Amino acid sequence: LYTEEYATSSWMIQRRERARAHVEHIVSLCDVFPKGTRVVVFGSCANGFGSPHSDLDMCLQLPPSASISDFEDKSGSSAMAEIAEQLGASGMHEVDTARLTARIPVVKFQYPMTSEIGAAEHQPSDMEVPAVLECDLSMQNPLACLNTSLLLSYSNISPQTRVLTSIIKRWAKARNINNPAQHTLSSYGYIIMLLHFLTTHHCKSDGQVAQMQLGESVHHDKHMHNSSVASTPFLPNLQWMDQVWPQTPLGTPYREMTEKPQNQYCLMSHPTEPDFVVNAYFFRLADREAMTNLQRRFSEDYDSVARSACSPYVALLLAAFFRYYAFEFDYRRKVVSLNATQIHGSTDKETKAEQDGWSLYRQVLSVEDPFETFYDVAHVLKQNSFQRLRREFALAYSKLADAAMSNNMTGREVIDILCDPVGEEK
Repeated sequence: LYTEEYATSSWMIQRRERARAHVEHIVSLCDVFPKGTRVVVFGSCANGFGSPHSDLDMCLQLPPSASISDFEDKSGSSAMAEIAEQLGASGMHEVDTARLTARIPVVKFQYPMTSEIGAAEHQPSDMEVPAVLECDLSMQNPLACLNTSLLLSYSNISPQTRVLTSIIKRWAKARNINNPAQHTLSSYGYIIMLLHFLTTHHCKSDGQVAQMQLGESVHHDKHMHNSSVASTPFLPNLQWMDQVWPQTPLGTPYREMTEKPQNQYCLMSHPTEPDFVVNAYFFRLADREAMTNLQRRFSEDYDSVARSACSPYVALLLAAFFRYYAFEFDYRRKVVSLNATQIHGSTDKETKAEQDGWSLYRQVLSVEDPFETFYDVAHVLKQNSFQRLRREFALAYSKLADAAMSNNMTGREVIDILCDPVGEEK
């Protein structure tokens, strides 16, 4: 099911790369940008959690220490307006400049997939090709690229994480709770919720999924500086996992750092908030060996979960995910965060109120951005949309619980029931 509906074909990957390269060529024709300016892809097309229907999000990447030639155009909106003209002249469709005045200027357009500039060699005969590829092009967006790298690392560690994400995104869209413009959560918000769940839960000896004791029962390793022994979660927390642990012998207890590195290589100035310094550190899967080390450790855990639970691994975790956010998570006091660790404990709203001015009176979901920690990804939620979201979590859990009682339902049938679209009357 995942391969059929969500895995992106090599042909589509090639088409996206062709579109990116074409846009980069158009940018090179604009004299306002320095030579060597690149166009890079971020978001769902690059983070491992996308689908064949994902929009192509791109941003400009200027060479180090370079800037646009118009020094008065600090936001880059005038330069982006020039690009918009070039895009239209180069055959792009529906060029939209409405967001040029945003904090980070954006040009939206459609890249034609079936015309001469979008035509592709070796197109699979059985593939339904969309007429256009929806695209966004923004000014430099280093934090979006950083987030993309972090999510891609998580998606590469475990294929099950990609499968879970695809089901949750389909469920959220079908249930009409995936539109920030309507005060519901973005797909990015749901991904952070899933990663928080997977990095704070583990498998008990009886095969059941349980939350780890955050901030408790952690043993400091006297042989390791800046490291403590902890329970092994379903996914490692890449911003807090001990850097040496992946190279230790298999079976070595999972370890977390007591502090994040803070040096010139991982601290960066925020592009639009001059008073905020971003800690860009996370454990990067720099080569295949590093990736294989983590995949091997966590794939073994996944196999043991499936065997001991006597049920499909994805179904077990999916049900536990919905149960956690329907009945177990403390929305009044806690924040969904990747800074929730076994050493430091959970992230609470009182601390966020003191540090970042978050409201203590909004009794709704709060989701901390992994790098822009002052930013609440769920700030668009209203009280009524939050209550509806909790009801949807509970309904999804009840559907999966009912399906577990039946022995004659296929996985596709269960997902179809879970993702039953909301009726117009609702």
